Amino acid sequence: MKCYRWLIVYLLAISVSFVLAQGYDFKVLVSKGKTEVKTGDAWASIKVGASLSASDEVKVAENSYLGLMHISGKPIEIKEAGPYKLADVASTLSKSSSVMSKYTEFILSSEDEKRNKLAATGAVHRDLKAPVQLYMPKTSFHLGNEVFLSWHSPGNATEAEVLVMNLAEDVLARHKVQGNNYRLNLADEKLAKEQNLLIKVVTSDGYQSGNVSIKRLQGSQKAEVEKEWNELMATVSNGTALEKYLQAGFFESHLLLSDALTAYRQAMEMAPDVDLYREEYNRFLQRLGLVKNQ
Repeated sequence: MKCYRWLIVYLLAISVSFVLAQGYDFKVLVSKGKTEVKTGDAWASIKVGASLSASDEVKVAENSYLGLMHISGKPIEIKEAGPYKLADVASTLSKSSSVMSKYTEFILSSEDEKRNKLAATGAVHRDLKAPVQLYMPKTSFHLGNEVFLSWHSPGNATEAEVLVMNLAEDVLARHKVQGNNYRLNLADEKLAKEQNLLIKVVTSDGYQSGNVSIKRLQGSQKAEVEKEWNELMATVSNGTALEKYLQAGFFESHLLLSDALTAYRQAMEMAPDVDLYREEYNRFLQRLGLVKNQ
């Protein structure tokens, strides 16, 4: 009887291993326009979150777009119309770290899961009651050297000034801006040595935002995140919108919210015709409580 039970356990283990081995080769992260996968003799629409096999054939129509994550962790954009055998696509990929694929599940997780993660850490924005709404978390740890700033003012001014200050509110840098957004370079020599920065926007007609705070990662926390970030960056090279989207997932999962906001915005700007990137940027602002849910 004991031998019989061990045989059953052994067979079950083999079965589980076999099922796991039949996992996906590609995960669908983005699908815009008409994209299809061949199932048997029929073509079916491709949905975000779907799993595809290397034996599948896909078809991308004119003005359509498909963003995939290979099981190796390599992201692939397909923007040119035509049929594609995924085995051929896989054969062109160099060996890659799987670190980026760790964030595929986060990117594809539900809106409630992402919102709950932010709420549980107290990262959700609280209203600053200021006339100018600066679309930034009130406080954020930051890894990179770029921060995307955007704002809304109740006035009609088309010019504004971005003030960057230390914790004593001494102004370190002033940036005159046309419009309502600005890319702030934290590597600027006036700012590079400051570990904590305050940012405020003042419009030319006198409206202003409250201060938001950026804290650079330091010590062991920085070393840990930077190690994984460097592994992730070693897997990419083209700087595509899909890669920026995945980077946003990396940052958000680590609660580096100003980095995440910047990466979501970069993905949106690099592929303005792909609705999903704009929608994900807006959903991120909603998760932070910076704009109301639609």
